Amino acid sequence: MQMLIGTPIDDKNISLAKLLFGLRQDLDIFSLVGINIASINQRGIGRKFWGHLQWLALQSISLSICKIYEKQSGCKLNSIDGVIRHLCAVTPPVLDAAKLKSFIQQYGGPTEAPNPISSLQSTADRFRDKYHTELCSFKKHRDKKAAHSEHGFNGEDLPSYDVMEKLFIFGADFYDLVSAAFVGVCPCDLKTTRPIKSALKKILHELDVTNIRDDIRD
Repeated sequence: MQMLIGTPIDDKNISLAKLLFGLRQDLDIFSLVGINIASINQRGIGRKFWGHLQWLALQSISLSICKIYEKQSGCKLNSIDGVIRHLCAVTPPVLDAAKLKSFIQQYGGPTEAPNPISSLQSTADRFRDKYHTELCSFKKHRDKKAAHSEHGFNGEDLPSYDVMEKLFIFGADFYDLVSAAFVGVCPCDLKTTRPIKSALKKILHELDVTNIRDDIRD
């Protein structure tokens, strides 16, 4: 069995995982502050600080999502597209065909295509096309607000938190798949490794914020 540990594809996938890990932490800051802001304000503990913290998290979320879903053209990227393009170039063997098929089925890709990496590419393209409008909104926010400062752009019409979560989950599932099905390593659990959320909840508890909620969907 040919594993690709320590090769460029492993390095690119690890770099993608780091982007996704940062996105997970920023999503937790953004949501945890947002759903507890009423209780925080009742305590009178730096309303402007918490608002600014949430705003900073949102800027980082926009930048990370753009990096994760950016199409590779000139520069070699650690994005999902960048990882797939490298897979296409080196055509490694599939170490876990069942996991690859499950991922493709889960996200509505072509399961009967003769080339598994081509099927993976089509699946990622399909997902990106599904959220084309939302991804364009994040890119617009990045270009006009987070990375630059265009006069007259308010940047208030970003996609919902639910969309942000779905974009994260697909990325985490993709990283997990590449780790197991191509590199041959056990991936980090990006969905449950959430140290910033735990730390922020502890801070709120120490500040005597009551009835702390930790899931925006509750």
